[in-house]
Amino acid sequence: MKPKGFTLIELVIIIVILAILAVTAMPRLVDLQSDARISALNGLQGAMQGANDQLIGISSVQGLDTAASASVNIEGDNVDIAFGYASADNAGAWAQIIDANIDDATWGDDGADWYFSNTNPNDGIILYMPASRRQAGLNCFLQYDEATSTAPPNYTLTTNGC
Repeated sequence: MKPKGFTLIELVIIIVILAILAVTAMPRLVDLQSDARISALNGLQGAMQGANDQLIGISSVQGLDTAASASVNIEGDNVDIAFGYASADNAGAWAQIIDANIDDATWGDDGADWYFSNTNPNDGIILYMPASRRQAGLNCFLQYDEATSTAPPNYTLTTNGC
């Protein structure tokens, strides 16, 4: 009677084949980079909301919460505001109050934490993108719409390209 079962070589070959399948299939099943980008955008949104919560308090005390354009001094930096909240301007507002390396998406060097795009500086909109998705067309960004006389600032996440 011949014993039934696999030889050691057959078992090793099966394990190698399963390992190859796992390595090629795992990235498709678990997209950790996308989740990381979305979480980073959520974190940036939280930081921006927290900064704006503090700005509206400071600007209200100074009577600037109804001004269409003004600036407040935060720890020695002048921060541009619109109706008491940060304006949609990276150099004049967000670079002053967010502790991160932020650069222009089109002209900036590689290596920044975040990239911004503000194609029309007068429209009150600015986009922030993670380093690996620094073009707005890749659909992985946080859009900030500055406050108006009738509405507080708005934050919109676009993550279908993350």
